Amino acid sequence: MPPLPPDDNDPHHHLTKTQLHPVTDSSWIGQTVRGPYRTRSTVERVYATPFGVDVALCLHRASVYDTLRLEVTDMLSTSERPAAQRTAYLRNYRRLLSLHGVVVDGKATRRTHRAIQRRSAFWGQFHRAKVYVEAALLEGVQPGDRVVTNLGVQMTVTDPDTKRCRLRGWRTHMQVELTPQFHDLTKSWGWNDGHGTWPIRHEGWGLLPTFGLI
Repeated sequence: MPPLPPDDNDPHHHLTKTQLHPVTDSSWIGQTVRGPYRTRSTVERVYATPFGVDVALCLHRASVYDTLRLEVTDMLSTSERPAAQRTAYLRNYRRLLSLHGVVVDGKATRRTHRAIQRRSAFWGQFHRAKVYVEAALLEGVQPGDRVVTNLGVQMTVTDPDTKRCRLRGWRTHMQVELTPQFHDLTKSWGWNDGHGTWPIRHEGWGLLPTFGLI
């Protein structure tokens, strides 16, 4: 399906009504990709967002524990498909560091201000898209489902509705139980018999349902 049209009048309105819109025919699905901050991952699913970009659910093969992470498809690349926007994003950051107008005491050249604004807008669009998909995925979690942290720690959800955000209605805390593989963390985390409350910060790189992919 085509990407959902962005709402230029109120982009934050969508964040209170998160819905999943899978792009089943995306050419990214099944691709081994590289993201801007990590090594190779495999794209398992792709979702359209109201922010003008698609977000990929990636299976990240790590040296210790595999995990799932979200990344905007425009930031991904393969050997055949370089990520032009990712390159521009990183180049823009390097340019900021090399500009003559250093930001000191609130003063900077007009060129510096423009570069900062472009990078902030670029990052903001991608960040909102990832947070949108993250919130929608967590909304579908049911008791008994497995979830995984960005570091690969797996847990079973016992109560997904422990606490919600009053402003947006998102789930912000879940009661979880460490899976047997990770029960050795019980003592260091101070959890009773592997049970605890997990805070969900909605930063676009936190807790995700495993969907049986790990």
